[in-house]
Amino acid sequence: MVLPGQDKVERFYNSVSVQVGVAVLIGANFLTNIIEKEIDPHGEKHTDVFGAFELFYNICFTIELGVNMYGHWFKQFWKSSWNIFDVTVVSIGIINTLELPLPSAFSMLRMMRAFRVFRLFKRVHSLNKIIVAIVHAIPGVVNAFLILAIVMSIYAILAVEFYYEIGDDCKQTGGDDRFLTARGYCAGEEYFGTFTKSLYSFFQVLTGESWSEAVARPAIWFYYDDPIRAVGSGLFFVSYVLITAFVLTNVVVAVLLDKMVDPEVADVAATTTQAASGGGADGDEKGEGDDETLQNGEDNKAAPTPEDLNLTMTSVANQVEQLMAVSERMSAELGTFRSDMTSMREKVVSIIQCVPGK
Repeated sequence: MVLPGQDKVERFYNSVSVQVGVAVLIGANFLTNIIEKEIDPHGEKHTDVFGAFELFYNICFTIELGVNMYGHWFKQFWKSSWNIFDVTVVSIGIINTLELPLPSAFSMLRMMRAFRVFRLFKRVHSLNKIIVAIVHAIPGVVNAFLILAIVMSIYAILAVEFYYEIGDDCKQTGGDDRFLTARGYCAGEEYFGTFTKSLYSFFQVLTGESWSEAVARPAIWFYYDDPIRAVGSGLFFVSYVLITAFVLTNVVVAVLLDKMVDPEVADVAATTTQAASGGGADGDEKGEGDDETLQNGEDNKAAPTPEDLNLTMTSVANQVEQLMAVSERMSAELGTFRSDMTSMREKVVSIIQCVPGK
């Protein structure tokens, strides 16, 4: 189904000036949201001003979506996941503007305004490439996270056995209150009392947030009188940091970087960008035409004519004659070189004989 003037609308929408204008509008909307949450975080002081901005952006985005729909209607538009995302975000903006009577749970839809900035990913190729790389890296990243989770779980189980008793008398009269945490719990109970507590403590160690002072040092100093257990506790936490923070997390980064420099990801990013702007169908048609041309060329090459064979044989004969001429010339030059070397040798021998004492 082709709408009247659809080609002109498509070319107009896909033009550089329009796409840059839409990108600037999306950025301006995001900046407005930031300013609103900075000077009026609860929406009580400048509702009229920011309400006018919201109405303006909703109108602009609705018009832009309508032009996009008309220029790429029908199948070409809905094949793009970015266009579906645009429809969802713009629809939520319209619902918020009209203030439709929705259940209270739908009041959270207003926060979807912040996600409009993701529409830039469809228009900026470099941003789109990053998103495509992350999507393609998900299988490898999931495997790395699975290994990381297994390692964290192993250490968490061992820590419950080793350190649940740290400062267990910190609340008692005369107990050691050095192991009393800021929340009023004993260190062993709060950090290693159960598997989930221990797992969260090791996640804290993984992030590097005060892990040595809050988690590792109490475990080391609690066994200060037992040097073997004290040193073992230090090695226990250091080995965990080396395995997780220095190895496994870098594996995730390596997988992401590998996908970002993968040529296949760049091709997919270019394809998704072109499809999002409506150019996917034309590209497919051109690709099919190129395939047909290539196939026709292969067919012609597979069945040469007698004239082609004669031309080929003549060309081969000429090349053979040229090679023979070059060979004869090289043989003559080699003979001249040998004679020159013989003459030079005789001169050197005569010079040596003229030297006194020889």
